[in-house]
Amino acid sequence: MWTADEIAQLCYEHYGIRLPKKGKPEPNHEWTLLAAVVKIQSPADKACDTPDKPVQVTKEVVSMGTGTKCIGQSKMRKNGDILNDSHAEVIARRSFQRYLLHQLQLAAT
Repeated sequence: MWTADEIAQLCYEHYGIRLPKKGKPEPNHEWTLLAAVVKIQSPADKACDTPDKPVQVTKEVVSMGTGTKCIGQSKMRKNGDILNDSHAEVIARRSFQRYLLHQLQLAAT
C-alpha cells in the first residue's frame, strides 16, 4: 500500500529532480510552500489488500505548485489579466486541471 511519508518523499523527489533549479528558494536562506496532487493507482484486478498479499500501487505526481503570494485587492484588475493568487495549492490545482484536460484530450483522440 502506501504511507503519507512515501507520498511526501515522492513529492520532494519530483520537486528536486523534475523541476528546474531556476526560481527555487536558496537552501538554508529561503523557503516556499509546496502542494501537489498525486495519482495512486492499483492494478485493475486487485481491488484491496489482503493480509497475505498487499496490493502494489503505482504513485505519480501529476501536478505540483509552489508559492506564497497574492497580489492584494488594490492591484486586482476587473478584466482579469493579472494573476491574483499564486499560493502553492492554487497553482497545484490549476496544474491538475490542465492535467485532467490533457487526459480528456488523449482519451478523445
